[in-house]
Amino acid sequence: MAQNSLAEAVPLTQEPQQRPNIEQPQRRVQPQSAPQQNPRGDKLPVSKFEKCLMTVLGLVLACMMVLVVSSKISLSNAQHNLQSVNSQVTTYQNHNTNDQQQINELQSRSRLDKIAKKQGLNLENARIRNVNR
Repeated sequence: MAQNSLAEAVPLTQEPQQRPNIEQPQRRVQPQSAPQQNPRGDKLPVSKFEKCLMTVLGLVLACMMVLVVSSKISLSNAQHNLQSVNSQVTTYQNHNTNDQQQINELQSRSRLDKIAKKQGLNLENARIRNVNR
């Protein structure tokens, strides 16, 4: 029943126990007074300067909101352009890699030897000189 040692066993009875009658002291009833009002219940008038200031600040706030939205749009467009340029760069890099690999295959020594033999040319090592600068 109880999960800690603070619980006490309470005998269950059929009828609730009654408290002995204790007389409550009589409270004095004070007449309710009208709620206190400000000495000047009128609202303060708004001056022309305050009206102009609120209008100018409202316009500045509206302009700033439009500026934030337009800058977000231009940022999104710039990111889109950057992504397309990056994809073009990747495409050109792949083309360059493929072309370089093809050039290396066409310049291979074994291929050049095959073409030379086909044409009836031969390589004489005695006629080869190395030139260094």
